[in-house]
Amino acid sequence: MAGPSLGQLSPFPDSGSQFSGGRDLRDILPPDLIEPVINPRQSSADRIARLFNRELRDLEEAQADIIVQLDKLPRVTREIQRVTGFGYHSGNAKQRPKWVQIDMGEPVSPDGIALFPVTAEVDDQTIYGYGFPKGFRIDISNEAGFGNYETIVEGRSDEAVGLKRWPYYREVQGYSGRYIRVTATGMWRSPSGGQEVFALSEIMVLKGGRNLAVGKAVTALDSEERADQWSQKFLCDGITTLGIPHGEVESPTLGFRARSEEPAIQSWVQVDLGEAMAIDQVEIILADPPATVPDPTVRFPYPMKIEISESPDLREAELVGHFNPSQISMIGSNPLIVPVKDGYGRYVRVSVEGNKTPMRISFDLAELIVYSGIRKVSVGKTVTAMHPLVGGNWSPDYLVDGYSSRRNLVSYETWLSELLKRNRLVRRWLDKEEARLNLVDRTVTHGITYMASGVAGVLAFVLVALSRGRVKRRRDLEALRQRIASDLHDDIGSNLSSIALLAELGKTEVDEPDLVIEELTDIKATADKTIESMRDIVWLIRPGEETWQQMLTRFRETASKLLRAHEYSFVVHGETHDDRLPLEFKRDIFLIYKEALNNIVRHAGANAVEIEIDCKRNRLQMRIADNGQGFNNLDHEFREGNGLRNLRMRAQAIGGSLKVRSSLNEGTTVQLMVPMP
Repeated sequence: MAGPSLGQLSPFPDSGSQFSGGRDLRDILPPDLIEPVINPRQSSADRIARLFNRELRDLEEAQADIIVQLDKLPRVTREIQRVTGFGYHSGNAKQRPKWVQIDMGEPVSPDGIALFPVTAEVDDQTIYGYGFPKGFRIDISNEAGFGNYETIVEGRSDEAVGLKRWPYYREVQGYSGRYIRVTATGMWRSPSGGQEVFALSEIMVLKGGRNLAVGKAVTALDSEERADQWSQKFLCDGITTLGIPHGEVESPTLGFRARSEEPAIQSWVQVDLGEAMAIDQVEIILADPPATVPDPTVRFPYPMKIEISESPDLREAELVGHFNPSQISMIGSNPLIVPVKDGYGRYVRVSVEGNKTPMRISFDLAELIVYSGIRKVSVGKTVTAMHPLVGGNWSPDYLVDGYSSRRNLVSYETWLSELLKRNRLVRRWLDKEEARLNLVDRTVTHGITYMASGVAGVLAFVLVALSRGRVKRRRDLEALRQRIASDLHDDIGSNLSSIALLAELGKTEVDEPDLVIEELTDIKATADKTIESMRDIVWLIRPGEETWQQMLTRFRETASKLLRAHEYSFVVHGETHDDRLPLEFKRDIFLIYKEALNNIVRHAGANAVEIEIDCKRNRLQMRIADNGQGFNNLDHEFREGNGLRNLRMRAQAIGGSLKVRSSLNEGTTVQLMVPMP
């Protein structure tokens, strides 16, 4: 089965703030991802219910207490989607069970193990927990073949709350071994094709706050190795969509900033550990000032190298890492983690290399972390630099103060444990919110039954109806906002990521003009597609363009753009009126129409298209036919793809029905019947 084609996504909703900021539940968001914020509701129904029901007041107090607890836990961070290095993906071997294992190089006694699921786009659908096994086992052994082993944990994906999006984390004690294996005892099945897949984004083996698995060798029963998307090596690269393990304390500093006053060809900053010692890992966290908007394609503009030495002038220095800007940009908002084999020294230096022609060099780093074993040995140590800038929130000392540019840094164990606590608290809040809403309805309904009669009863009934209507309208509006946000994320977000990736690839192909031209052509095509998608979304939500007559005008414009290379006819029967269309109906009917035309352009191989629309005040019939290659959808072995299923679901959402008739080499006809609102 082909893996995700568009990118690995963040496991968190793509909103503009860290918290939802609203008190109504967002029904279309998974329960484990909602950031609840409670404010006492002041609707008439709520005020009446509070007067007569002590249980309701107790529920709201319990919810407020949960919010207080949530405020003490790390906030949910959002990461941009990944377009490379998704993780491990099983191959096509029929043998079962599938497994993947890490060679730690020497026996280890972990404090915890974390498995990160993949959130991905597959066939234009977002799948959470792509490839995460329904049942799994984590074993540890000193033998690569696992002739003798101990089982650390056996689990099922439905046992852990929110596992499809959040990492699975388990604290462990008393186990030791060189090899750690994850076995899929129950395979994940694709909802569309039914294929069995085993996939993980990252495995962390944690000890004393350090991820010991970074850079370790990975083997598997089988593996899909696909360019820069799937590979065994991505399973232990230290890169996840969750980013940096932050705590809750806001950072008083931004980090270290270098600025050369005169043109130079290099610059550096180094930390003095106080004495020579074994060095096992170096981590660099790039600066991310809250007031700046980072370039998504270039996180760091210079080649960087990391060296260790026993001498402050770095005589006989050991080079432990060398990275170009393209490599650094791929880490996203993650630490740059560099494992060191047999490293020894007192000084750790990070150098940047400018052009051969001297130029003014400037670069920023938030934190430099050095591990000796599992100890952080760099915190609070002396920092020197070639071109330090001191002032405001920037200083060499801030490079080793335990903060990123945003918040304090905590161990992976603490971070993952508290994220799981947050998840459980959110679940509890949701359970209480559901009980609270039901209690309000019951209390008001019973109160009306016992208290009111005649006009008073009618007025109370109207009061409840209006209250419920407002709640329903708020929920409907919130759902629509979420769908529009999803449209923006899926169309605009993925296109911009593609542009960023193509631009990054183009920079590495400057010596091959033909490839650069090809990349620029792809960038232009993707940008044009993005502009068109944005125009459609703006048109959908723009006030004053909600009538059926304006909808038909948009239909004609869309046909003229998409069917430029086709002969087509556009015929309208019936009435055109100026009645306003509901926004939801307008959105779904337009997306059905546009998707049908897109399918013709992409897949039909047609040269002629007929569009016929018959509109009356109580019924709409739309027929789109082409003379393309078609497909035999009457064959008993035919299986509808996601495109046809999505069209049917949109039609059903507005109370309509969709019929598709197609035969090989005889074209395809799509017919929609829907009542007019």
